[in-house]
Amino acid sequence: MIVCHAALFAILWASIRTEAIGQPGDSSDAARNLARQAAPYATDEYCGSFVYRNIEYYLFVLEQNELSGLVLIRQQAGSEPIIIDADTSFFPVRNGQEPVLDKVVLDGVEVLLQKRAVSKKSGEPIANSTRYTEVSFIGDAIDRVVYPITGFRLESDATRQILQRLRTGSAVEVAPKTAPPGSIIVSPTTFSRSGPVYLGHAGIVGPDGSIYSADARFGGAWTKNVSVAEWLKRFAGKNGCYAFVLRAPLKADAQNSRPPVRLTRIAP
Repeated sequence: MIVCHAALFAILWASIRTEAIGQPGDSSDAARNLARQAAPYATDEYCGSFVYRNIEYYLFVLEQNELSGLVLIRQQAGSEPIIIDADTSFFPVRNGQEPVLDKVVLDGVEVLLQKRAVSKKSGEPIANSTRYTEVSFIGDAIDRVVYPITGFRLESDATRQILQRLRTGSAVEVAPKTAPPGSIIVSPTTFSRSGPVYLGHAGIVGPDGSIYSADARFGGAWTKNVSVAEWLKRFAGKNGCYAFVLRAPLKADAQNSRPPVRLTRIAP
């Protein structure tokens, strides 16, 4: 099974079309226009394309202020391109009513991200991250703060998956407006097939009421960001806003009796 997967990955690596990173060919003009229309205030970087079952897939990296994210566009012959997924980082596997991207498509995206990393000579992990093909490190930055204290990891840099992990893990949901210091706050990415794309974000509420998070402008470095009020103004109306307080490490027989953890030292 591993051999088959490696062989498929090698075929994808050899067959993917990247032209030059950031320089799409004529066949991707419609996809590039869609990416720009969907996020007109962001800069877009073309990462390449691949074909699966006679459908062309195009990958773009968007950057806007402190945010970075991915947009995957699909175009079938004779049809207009559509956005099939977008998030702050590598697309999570969805569940419930939402469609799941084919494993081969996910592998194709991963190959494009790896080629991008190689082209930028950035094969070394950023900020000690093990997810070096990612374009955003918001979850990784949070994990480095909360894991030593709570034993809990988000293990994702995609906002929708971060929200799912918090909802199903050892966390207590609280009101974002009154979230205490140490709360993890997340606003998930939202998008539609023809745009717009609103990149989401995630961070930790600090003792001073500011939110600390990874900043794409500084290579994903942990940075003091906006206040909770400003965060709600920027994200809540489009992306929604959710806040969670993590529980202390628990024993199985006392899981419901321990209070939530409040982090008091999160500055860089």
